[in-house]
Amino acid sequence: MSSSPIYDLAQGFALQTNKHIFLTGKAGTGKTTFLHNLKKQTAKQTAIVAPTGVAAINAGGVTMHSFFQLPFTPFIPTAEGKKDLIEKSKMRSFKRKILQELELLIIDEISMVRADTLDAIDTILRQFRFRHKEPFGGVQVIFIGDMFQLSPVVNEEEWRLLSQFYESPYFFHSHAILQKPPVYIELDKIYRQSDEHFIRILNEVRNNCLSESGLKILQSKYNPLFVPPADDSFITLTTHNYKADRINAEELNKLRGETQRFSAKVEGEFNEKNYPTDPELHLKIGAKVMLIKNDTETPRRFYNGKIGIIRAFGKDVITIECPGDNSMIDVTPMEWENIRYTANPVTKKIDEEYIGKFTQFPLRLAWAITIHKSQGLTFDKAIIDAGEAFAAGQVYVALSRCSNLEGLVLLSKINPYSIENDQQILAYEKQKLPLEILEKELDRSRHDFRSYILKDLFNFGSLGNQFGRFIRSVEEVKASFNEETPEYLKNIAGQLEELEEVGSRFSIQIERIFTQYNVDEDFLSERIEAGTTFFMDKIRKLNETLKQSPATTDNRENAQTFNEGIKSLFGSLAQHYYIMKNLQHPFSAENYFSLKNKFTVPDFSINAYSKTGTAKNFQTRHPQLYFKLLELRNKICEPEDTPIYLVAGSKTIREMADYLPLSEKELLQIHGFGKTKVDRYGKKFLDVITEYCLDNNLTSRMYEKSAEEKSNKRKAESGKRKTNSESGVKN
Repeated sequence: MSSSPIYDLAQGFALQTNKHIFLTGKAGTGKTTFLHNLKKQTAKQTAIVAPTGVAAINAGGVTMHSFFQLPFTPFIPTAEGKKDLIEKSKMRSFKRKILQELELLIIDEISMVRADTLDAIDTILRQFRFRHKEPFGGVQVIFIGDMFQLSPVVNEEEWRLLSQFYESPYFFHSHAILQKPPVYIELDKIYRQSDEHFIRILNEVRNNCLSESGLKILQSKYNPLFVPPADDSFITLTTHNYKADRINAEELNKLRGETQRFSAKVEGEFNEKNYPTDPELHLKIGAKVMLIKNDTETPRRFYNGKIGIIRAFGKDVITIECPGDNSMIDVTPMEWENIRYTANPVTKKIDEEYIGKFTQFPLRLAWAITIHKSQGLTFDKAIIDAGEAFAAGQVYVALSRCSNLEGLVLLSKINPYSIENDQQILAYEKQKLPLEILEKELDRSRHDFRSYILKDLFNFGSLGNQFGRFIRSVEEVKASFNEETPEYLKNIAGQLEELEEVGSRFSIQIERIFTQYNVDEDFLSERIEAGTTFFMDKIRKLNETLKQSPATTDNRENAQTFNEGIKSLFGSLAQHYYIMKNLQHPFSAENYFSLKNKFTVPDFSINAYSKTGTAKNFQTRHPQLYFKLLELRNKICEPEDTPIYLVAGSKTIREMADYLPLSEKELLQIHGFGKTKVDRYGKKFLDVITEYCLDNNLTSRMYEKSAEEKSNKRKAESGKRKTNSESGVKN
């Protein structure tokens, strides 16, 4: 598909700005193609969602309700409603991490999404991204769909409730959209139809202004007694499932020969509601079928929506003849993948994890199909039974599936009432701007996006909010942690607060520079260089503090939560540091996203779990060595999640740092070390101690340990004799 100026413009907004976009267009203008191309091209951390399972599978994403953990009940956009949603969201830590890394959200089939559902998504993103003042928590959202096609489903009872808060159920009346409207972009080049007369009629139906001549042409296609030839590629589009199922069953039964059954192979997680075709296909020679997937071979032999006749069955192959083709098509089973998004802790990227697979012949009986299931498909010949159209846009969807007037047959007359579109949709359409204004807006948005990215790079507020939440969670179980933990966390919070304060002031400088459309790039580079030098030094010191965790707890679950919280902060800070260090001048969005995608979290070990986790405050003669030994202990423990007491508890590390053992014999005198542990870990600890002593011209102090132990023993014996004497006990 060749691009057009408006297509290129939409691509520019998606890739080079953070503007919300409503991408629409008549049927057949390439909206789905745009989605798939964008997914391949963008460097932003992206998730694709859709209102239904089948739509999500086809778009290569997941359902909105599963991704955002949304209930199926209406969302009330009040303070109480938002609080209730957050409490019921059951947002686990791995889901929160995905939302925190998310930069671009694509919502497909937006015409079917209710306003309250969109506000629920907005609430979730603001809450778990810690950006409460930004619509969608600062995530760029691209809404793809045609409002003149299928509408959102809302029953009377639900609307009685929601009408108190919304002007209509359509997505563009959500509070989030009203606060920050998307750029309205309409793809205008139609690829499905080439007949100008047919295109004009479709536009009239779409815009609720069907002319007498247009109606006359459509009514001329009315033929209630039409019976398609058996070997022809006609397909009937109906309003209801039961009608389509009945037609397919009746036609299949008419065919002679034995019914062949083909069972799908389902692996992993794959909800039955999302199956792209029947899990058990019942087929016969001569059956009319529709291919429901694009061919992966080159040149492409078939596409989603192509109609054909089964001519033969083989081992793992079905041979199909398509009218007009010169050769038969051998179709084999194909795969549909069910995915879920995960946040990679090493790269800080959103990854697609394949959790299920559905393998089946990409076929569906095609004497009839519902209008709903036909959305997105193209047919050369279609018989339309839309006399019982019950949803706005159904007639338009049905008519626009056909590629030409010649291949169109109507089993029921078009009722002008059934094609009436909501006036609110027509009013919203008027927000569309001319191409020349959109081009200027794109230039401004590119300029603003550079400013936004830079300010975000030096913004530590969300990290501070996130860490504050983490501290509160630790405080709730503080009794299980040792006494050093609160001071350690307080130190980190103080350093983060400094970063946040200075970062906020620096962001104001950046904003001032970008108030001029023609940015002084030399001055900007100088300011960035000065800023990165300052912040890199602060981040380096803060990450060193993170490595020196003295925290211990005897609760495994609390330890795991603590470890994850510290690791998360370390990774985020390390990412900021990496980008700042490698920024190119002049600064560009492309360079920024390239660095983000190259980044991996440096090695970092922490394990707060210990059976003796509630240790007392301590003083050590060599704090630097203490933390070096602590870091080594954590690194040994982390790969297999070994409890730290099995390697070296807090008392063991304090004694090594105080008395400086330099041999295995001396190490055996340290509390917690036996022969087995010395054999396994002794050399690693001794190497660190030896290096420290050489650097600081120190020698072992184990003689002091022996003297202190003898002195303590004498004191204990003296105290015991005194107690016995006072109680009248004779030795």
